[in-house]
Amino acid sequence: MTDSPLTRLRPGELAGSLAGRQDIDVVVGVFATGDGVCGGRGAAALGAALGVDVAELAAADPDFDGSQAARSVVVLDRPAGPLRIVLVGLGSRVESAHALFDAALAARCRRAVVSTLALESSGALGAVAQGHALGRWQYRRAPEPTGPGAAIEIVDDSPADATVPLARAAVIVRATAWVRQLVQTPANQLCPNDFAAQVADFAGQLAPETVTVTVWDAATLQARGFGGTLGVSAGSAQAPLVVELRVDGAGPTTALAGKGITFDSGGINLKRDAGELGWMKSDMAGAASVAAAVIGAAALGRQAPVIAILPMAENMPGPAALRPGDVLSHPGGRTTEVLDTDSEGRLVLADALGWLAAQRPAHLIDVGTLTDSGGLGPGFWGCWATSSELGAAVVDAGARAFDRGWLLPLPPPYVSMPVSHVADTANICPGVPDTGQLAAAYLRTFVGEVPWVHIDNGSAAWLEHDAHPWPAGPTGTPVRALIEFLHPASAFADGD
Repeated sequence: MTDSPLTRLRPGELAGSLAGRQDIDVVVGVFATGDGVCGGRGAAALGAALGVDVAELAAADPDFDGSQAARSVVVLDRPAGPLRIVLVGLGSRVESAHALFDAALAARCRRAVVSTLALESSGALGAVAQGHALGRWQYRRAPEPTGPGAAIEIVDDSPADATVPLARAAVIVRATAWVRQLVQTPANQLCPNDFAAQVADFAGQLAPETVTVTVWDAATLQARGFGGTLGVSAGSAQAPLVVELRVDGAGPTTALAGKGITFDSGGINLKRDAGELGWMKSDMAGAASVAAAVIGAAALGRQAPVIAILPMAENMPGPAALRPGDVLSHPGGRTTEVLDTDSEGRLVLADALGWLAAQRPAHLIDVGTLTDSGGLGPGFWGCWATSSELGAAVVDAGARAFDRGWLLPLPPPYVSMPVSHVADTANICPGVPDTGQLAAAYLRTFVGEVPWVHIDNGSAAWLEHDAHPWPAGPTGTPVRALIEFLHPASAFADGD
């Protein structure tokens, strides 16, 4: 549940809010020091409201040390009834609002929340609201109701108006939750047609007047030269398609592409790892993130034009499946020799990039779960760029949105490494371990001179195990970074 009312409390209102209530989680941050643990401004506010020593409560738990991954729950007995206090570690100090986003997310509060975390840093209201709302996310089975969840109240003493950051947080949380819901959905319940319908429905809910959704069928893909998407889907009973999203407006056009493989068996090069196969329903996380970002940015008020192309297909073995050694053609006529059918995501993105580059956008961004995200682990998505300025802008947007990425190098020699004797290029380099850098090198040949960034969210979009502050499962990354890039918080605050 994430569709929760987000409100601000002033410190002087805290005692009244807690009076007589038992069905809430009260969240407070605790710091680690050389002498143990100590409370900050939130602990002081909670102490004044309840007459308790928060540091003393924290010290009573021998396993709680105030480190950034620490969490403890204390049940406080009161005349009005028991009250649950969730203590979260903040380390030695709060260096940025991102630390408070992480702490709120890690609090994992599923009930109503009263949080004092925003008192620990200025301008942290939106970060804390997002963290708490995303921390209570749960997968919803289709029959379950989707009504509003329990309220999240953030104690904050900033003089600024709370309306803007909380309204923005509500949209971002909803977009992120939508991505996580789809990525978690079993593949037999989210074939390409289902995925396309979900995108259209979400656009109709969140930005009905501003986002145009068009679905291209297989015949249209054939006519437009999307041989990569058609080839990848050839072994599946599910027909491929492309979802096109458009936002009209004045100014330079931003183009995006997202990998939408609703299930990836590896094709003829079948994956050997049964554990990996079990979560290959998540291979559409790139397309879901792009769709949610475009729709979310439009809902927040983006005025400049956007076009997004989302190829959707299922990669399966079968009588008509793509074979190693086959050659595919992409928009514009460029061809690929498919040496590994399990490197299929770059084939569908090559279609989208070739088509979009021909439209001459101002800049072009693609997202796909292709590899290990450049070896950055679960905390970051990796990206490669032909424009250092654009790459830096995308990474900076992620930093502001608590959705971190890292810009990695793409030396020119890598671009010439995929070699084929029967096509313009190949989708892997035989004898060379496949990496995010090599996948980016392949894709770079389809964008021409258009400034371009490739985001690989392969290690961060789905977590096999808990990785603080995220639990195992879908994270929604990099949707928050893309929303911030498409429509920065500063523009939203100005009413642009």
